[in-house]
Amino acid sequence: MEEKGFTLEEAIEIADDFEDLIDTEFNTDRTTTYFIEHVLVAPFPPDALKQFADAYHHARDKESALSFYTGSEYDVLVMTCNVNDESVLIPIDIRTFALERGIKYSFPS
Repeated sequence: MEEKGFTLEEAIEIADDFEDLIDTEFNTDRTTTYFIEHVLVAPFPPDALKQFADAYHHARDKESALSFYTGSEYDVLVMTCNVNDESVLIPIDIRTFALERGIKYSFPS
């Protein structure tokens, strides 16, 4: 089943629900630790999502990064970086993050 985007209201609520992750760390294996910089509402379509992530990476300003988007489908990104190299942000969509971390959450369908 193909995932669909969230409404803006749903994405805002999800981001709020996961905001406690900000400024925490997690491991993906025994040697790599990641720091969670932010949980952000982002565009859902892949091209717009990439444009948003690139804009956020350069400006670190979520409002300006999202300002170009006029669509109606949204996602939520967990913006992470390797604790040993904070210059490179790694966006992870919230569904993938929750699944990989074993977090139970009832996402809107």
